[in-house]
Amino acid sequence: MKNKTLYFYKNQIWHFTILFATLYYFYVNKIDHSGLIILGFNAYQWLVINIWIHIIHIGYVWICWRSELLWKSVSKSIGFENYFYGFIFLISLRFFTLVIPFVDYASLYKPNALSFIVSIIMFVPIIYTLYSVKKYFGFKRAVGIDHFDKKYRNIPFEKRGMFKWVSNSMYTFGLLLPLAVAVLTGSKIMFLVGIFTYVGGWLHYFATEKPDMNLIYN
Repeated sequence: MKNKTLYFYKNQIWHFTILFATLYYFYVNKIDHSGLIILGFNAYQWLVINIWIHIIHIGYVWICWRSELLWKSVSKSIGFENYFYGFIFLISLRFFTLVIPFVDYASLYKPNALSFIVSIIMFVPIIYTLYSVKKYFGFKRAVGIDHFDKKYRNIPFEKRGMFKWVSNSMYTFGLLLPLAVAVLTGSKIMFLVGIFTYVGGWLHYFATEKPDMNLIYN
């Protein structure tokens, strides 16, 4: 590669511009909420926290993936295992936003039989995708070990479980979890979290993961 530094920043300017513009929008335009508090924060504040966690998490992945792919920086410093623990820690923080329905329950509509049925329909592929990741794909591959270990680049793309039906099921269905919770609980703030999570996840895919996969797998 002629210009590694240029590739390191490839797609990241528009990627993070969109993310920070979204964060700024919600700082300026506060969303009505129920006023209830959990762990010291109301529903609106949990939304802002979720966006910050997403930005930090995606920034962490971008820097580690690209610097490892181009210069082996992570392997020479903290190593894959420590990167892996950092990834798990950051993605675990996202689950704290699941407290939102408890402080913002039914703020958009009162949950009913229809919302319950729709949420169950959504949960089925979500759960099967998570099961397929654990059983067939593996969490190390899911967090990008192919950036670190060349032997993983010779493993065929997974075609079992949910991957048999939808090759990119981690993004297609895995990212739907917050939206499924929003449908189930009728939380307006959770809907915003769900939409941001889904759109933000796909932005990461097209800005960072897809170009890296094209480079790794030619």
